[in-house]
Formats: sequence, C-alpha cells, structure tokens
Amino acid sequence: MKKGFLFMVLVSCLAFFTFLGSASAAGGSDFTKAVNEKLKEINYYADGSAKVVDSISKEAEITKVVTADDPETKENEEEIDTYKANIVVGHVAYKLKRDSIFYIQKHEFFYYDVDNQEFLMLGNFPGDQQINSLFNDYMDADHKAGITLTSNLLFSLLLLLSVLVVPVLIMIFHNKSIPVPMVRKNSAV
Repeated sequence: MKKGFLFMVLVSCLAFFTFLGSASAAGGSDFTKAVNEKLKEINYYADGSAKVVDSISKEAEITKVVTADDPETKENEEEIDTYKANIVVGHVAYKLKRDSIFYIQKHEFFYYDVDNQEFLMLGNFPGDQQINSLFNDYMDADHKAGITLTSNLLFSLLLLLSVLVVPVLIMIFHNKSIPVPMVRKNSAV
C-alpha cells in the first residue's frame, strides 16, 4: 500500500514539474523560435544552435521611417511613424557549420517587436537608454567570435596526421620493392 502510494506521488510530482518546465519554456521560446527562423536565412547556420545569452523585455517607443525622402525633389517627403510596442532585445550566440565538421561561434543582437512579429534595428530606438546600455555592456564584455574548441582540436589533429602519417606511409610503401642484384657483363661470376 505504501509503495503504491509513494509511486503515485512520485509520478504526479514528475508530471507536474514537467508541465511547469514546458510552460515556462514555451513563454520564453517565442523569441528563440523567431531568431532561429531569422537565422535560417544565413548560409551555414547550424539549425537550432541559437542561445540567448542576455535579453530584456519591455515596452518601448519605436521610430520607423514609413516613406523615405526622394532626393530628386526639394521638399522633404519623409514620413516618420512613432508608436509603442512590446519588444525583446536579445544578445544571441549561434554557430555556423562549415564542411560538416567545423563550427564557428558568432554573437549578434536581435531586436524583436512582439506585437508586430518583426525584427527591428538599433536605430529604431533612438532615445532608449536601457537598450543602448545592454548593447554597450556587450561591447565591453569582449565576446569573441571564432572557431569552437572542438573544431580547432579536430583541425589540429588532421594537420598533425597529415604531416606525420603521410610521409611514413610513403616510406613504407616506397621501400617495399625487392632490390634486384645488379650483374655486370664484364664481371666474373
């Protein structure tokens, strides 16, 4: 009786915490899904490798140019639209996959308008100090893009093998021939 009850409590707790984990992941994953879809446009993107390093969610004032100015005319026809929307600003780390074995780590900022489901640029937030400080913190943190450690080790191993093994193999197979004794016509046997 006790074993059955403990088993039922254990299964209930596992189901409950699994549900909580998936519910919280689903709330924060809209931005990650949108970033993954955006990064699929990039050549060599390793699908699903995007990880949000740091992000902020807030309501911000967005400034967009609706109609650009025509340089041919003297009048200024530029129309600027300003509105408030919920945005997510995220510092995202992702990988590029080259030749199926080399991974290159990249870092980038994404500005996502949740209400309109579109990506924006830093210039759409001219006076927002919180977004600018997040970007400046990223620049000061000195995040470096480059080849990952495993790719670097793999490349070093392949280079070492080609330098050491190939000449040894050439020496082994080149010296396999049996030397034939040389007989001269003038020599006495």
